[in-house]
Amino acid sequence: MKDFITQLMFAVITAAVPVLTVYFVRFIGAMKDKALAQTDSTKQQWYIEEAAQAVSEAVSAVNQTFVDALKKAGTFDLAAQKEAAQKALAAALASISPAAKEFIEHLYGDLTEYLSTKIEAEVRRQKVEAPVPSTVPAELSSTNTETVAATTAAATVAAIAQATGRTTDTPATE
Repeated sequence: MKDFITQLMFAVITAAVPVLTVYFVRFIGAMKDKALAQTDSTKQQWYIEEAAQAVSEAVSAVNQTFVDALKKAGTFDLAAQKEAAQKALAAALASISPAAKEFIEHLYGDLTEYLSTKIEAEVRRQKVEAPVPSTVPAELSSTNTETVAATTAAATVAAIAQATGRTTDTPATE
């Protein structure tokens, strides 16, 4: 019974993560919009946009040159994910002007932390906006958070049931 509860909690957490991530990405976007709206100077707005563009390009480049190849080979693990994040951070830092770096550090504090957060949000945004492979039914290709959560939960429950040898309509007797 304890294993079933642990697996059930894992399923619930697995289903909740995509939903919470979508809300987090939206929150980051709203914060960017708020920062842009509160910025009086065109130059300051340009610095914020420059950083956002650098992050977007860095994430795209690392995905194309590093992540996609590892995923195709089936070797994309936590260590590779951390390495990809470091590569994206280095690329973003290299492409931001010194004036923009100075402005962001003054406005937000730690530039590396600021960019790391933006990189994580951009990775999620690109995943959500990426075209869904044709093997996925059209009704699952929506970015509707309820659909993603329900599909993830159903898949997780099915995987747990298969791993434990139970069908989804057989009650646990532990």
